[in-house]
Amino acid sequence: MDAATGKLISALKRKRQAEGYSLRKLSKIIGVSFSSLARMEREEGCPDHNSRIRILEWLGDDADALGLPFERIAHVHFRASKNIDSETIRYLLQVVTVLERKFGVRRKAATRLSHEPTPEISPVVLSKPEMESMAVGFRKELGLNSQEPVNPLRIKIEGVEILTVGEIEDIPPDVTAHLGGSGKDKWSAMSVPLDEEKDTWAIVRNEEHQFVRQHVSILEEFWHILLGHRLTKIARVADICGRTFEANEEHDAFYLAAATLIPENVIHETVQEKKDITQIAHSHGTSPELVEYRIKRLGLWREYKGKGVQLESP
Repeated sequence: MDAATGKLISALKRKRQAEGYSLRKLSKIIGVSFSSLARMEREEGCPDHNSRIRILEWLGDDADALGLPFERIAHVHFRASKNIDSETIRYLLQVVTVLERKFGVRRKAATRLSHEPTPEISPVVLSKPEMESMAVGFRKELGLNSQEPVNPLRIKIEGVEILTVGEIEDIPPDVTAHLGGSGKDKWSAMSVPLDEEKDTWAIVRNEEHQFVRQHVSILEEFWHILLGHRLTKIARVADICGRTFEANEEHDAFYLAAATLIPENVIHETVQEKKDITQIAHSHGTSPELVEYRIKRLGLWREYKGKGVQLESP
């Protein structure tokens, strides 16, 4: 553990104890696992980039005292690997900067860029029936019947513009090269709020991905926006970049994206009639893996696999 990390962990422990928080309580507040925090305080492990961002955010002024203020932070919705690398986040931050210059981003005073921690607000966790109903309602609003496929690239939502990196003017060449080259598998889509009062957004999609992956990513971003999910953060502190991650809201957005692409009745018919999931995936513009995800989440995996059960005689 280097000296800077040691100072960070010491400051974390001091503030935790001063405010009377247990490790489990602090874990819930800042979104870093209990086991990770415990290892850090025992000096048996170091925070990854994303945990470091969350810790610094919570420390606030104490982080400034350590000489680790936030140099750049952006509030976005973000579809990427949970442990996305620092370099790719740095390039995505540059995309946000260009969009802010282009559109003149306007934010509510309460969410202006700062290192102040977000108040502890429990996320809304939706039930499975609620999400299935919401997906059905969304499809009906699009004028689709219960069997029709949907192409998310053709969905238009008021105040939401979908762009690729190549369609954004003034993106530096090195940013385009990385996000479409060595970093293309690290991120899928990013939603940037342009005017929070008017609820307008720009969604940046990764055009290097196959359309089946883009379809899910775009729908996830739509649902983050439509559900009013809390903005997560991508940030640079000193020479590292990291992100925050809201597991419950990421789960709900992904579930709703999958349910929008492949309605529940299609999955029930697929299992009951033993249809080829590869053909179902192809006809609905998605992947066989997403069809299997839907089967599992709807509790139909045993029927799909044909696993009979019986009670043996004594």
